[in-house]
Amino acid sequence: MKQIKQLAAFFLPLAIGGMLACNSGTNRTTTDDTSTVGNQDITAVDTGMTKGMAQDVNKDKFSDDSLRDDASFVTKAAEDGMYEVKLTTDAQAKTANAGVKKLAAHMQKAHEKANKELAGLAATKSITVPTVLPQGKTDDINRLLEKSGNDFDKAFVEELADKHEKAIRLFEDASKDAKDPELKAWFAKTLPELRNHLEMVKKEQIKLK
Repeated sequence: MKQIKQLAAFFLPLAIGGMLACNSGTNRTTTDDTSTVGNQDITAVDTGMTKGMAQDVNKDKFSDDSLRDDASFVTKAAEDGMYEVKLTTDAQAKTANAGVKKLAAHMQKAHEKANKELAGLAATKSITVPTVLPQGKTDDINRLLEKSGNDFDKAFVEELADKHEKAIRLFEDASKDAKDPELKAWFAKTLPELRNHLEMVKKEQIKLK
């Protein structure tokens, strides 16, 4: 009997220690899991409507309708407009060049106005438009923002020139090929302003050389 009591006294602390160790491990696991969930919340992606998603919705909506091609023009123009606003807003905060800052501010205001007009017109046609930029477009802007000083200014103005040249081609096509008269008229009305923007950008490029 004495021997049994001695064995119990020896093994009982070991058993308690093992239980505490198991509980400690469980707590660590729970903490790690909670931390992971927290990170997922912080880095959650925006669930807004991208251009690709909007185009899919419009394809189903206008599968047998002439507005299907018009909707494609609208979604592309809407994404381009959002990109211009984001790019020029960030550029104003980044650049120290007064001329570049003034150009960016002008572009931001003009594209915000055009974006609002296009969204309102699209709504009257039941055309779904994108509400957020895809990650790739945001990454493009972020890479540009990694530059500094004159390198940034030159890269920013070059990006503006490239985007406006592409936008002009899109608007030229839409102003000729859009089936809806109101959409066609809007693209035609906005086209001269885009051409004027491109001229402004080219003048700024000359100053930065």
